[in-house]
Amino acid sequence: MTARTPSRRNSVLIATGVAISLVIWLASGMGTGDSDPVLNAGAGTDAELMRVAVTTSRARTLTREITVNARTEPDRAIELKAETRGVIVEIGAERGAFVAENQTIASLDMRDRSASLAEAEALIRQRELQFEAAQRLREEQFISEADLAEAEAVLVAARAAEERILLDIERTNISAPFDAIVFDRFVEIGDYIDIGDPIAELVDEDPLIVVGYVNERDVATLEASGTGTARVLDGKDLPGVVRYIAPVANESTRSFRVELAIPNPGGSLPVGTSAELVLGANEITAHDVPAALLALADDGTVGVKAVDAASRVRFHPVELVGSTDKGMLVTGLPPVIQLIVVGQGFVIDGQTVIPVEPDSGTQ
Repeated sequence: MTARTPSRRNSVLIATGVAISLVIWLASGMGTGDSDPVLNAGAGTDAELMRVAVTTSRARTLTREITVNARTEPDRAIELKAETRGVIVEIGAERGAFVAENQTIASLDMRDRSASLAEAEALIRQRELQFEAAQRLREEQFISEADLAEAEAVLVAARAAEERILLDIERTNISAPFDAIVFDRFVEIGDYIDIGDPIAELVDEDPLIVVGYVNERDVATLEASGTGTARVLDGKDLPGVVRYIAPVANESTRSFRVELAIPNPGGSLPVGTSAELVLGANEITAHDVPAALLALADDGTVGVKAVDAASRVRFHPVELVGSTDKGMLVTGLPPVIQLIVVGQGFVIDGQTVIPVEPDSGTQ
């Protein structure tokens, strides 16, 4: 079972609910006087001891959940820019289209690149012949080692020039570096493009990244590669894996960015929508306590009242760590405890009472 960890807003609501429940409970007890059947079950037999109804609560181990507001983001987003000059002669993808890796987004005209390549190839052939001749002359001691090295250097320079021309030709085809969606395109056929001009913006939506910010207390319980769930607007719970936990807190919020990656084949889930990020944290041992049993000490500490082995009332401070359909999940209690379920508003810490089962006190 998992426990839902309350957010800051939920914590305020929980505390307010506890306070209201306590006031109503006290008011009802004060207004009825001796009408409570459990508290007066022993009247006339032992007037000095009050009877309270108790129930046995046993702690259970469960996986804690941390829930924060989140937003969906693409896995990757890049802006393609031109790496050479030319005029756009072909458009390979429209805005919103899916493009596979290496698919053409736009193409530039070749201009004089083909002629430059032919010239470079011819020059390489010439330099190769000159170098071969220099090698033979060196073998016959007609030229020096330096002359041979110079001929080799000229050949290397010619080959490098050819590589630059080939690279420039390759750059006339602007293609997708990975499978993506064309989020936007900034060029049309006939546009003149210079080096560095933007061509298109691509986003990778698979996996989809759900980003939330976790407070410094809870982030220590998370692990990268741990599991989590994204609750999207249509109510679906989509499982994923924690791929990133920021090592440094956001300066303004003092919270840590956490990213959950969820599969999104075909981009069915949109980017930029609100979601709820539910992260599986550490295991905890907690009691499931009805909210009506929570009490406030004089100093404002939230706790519960229980009966010990000597039938004395004990106030136990608790920490709220989550909620269930039945009540609040609390820690700070012994594994097994006798909680006072009726009469807790009329007894104080250290008072000796007569604990009875809820049904027996009403007979």
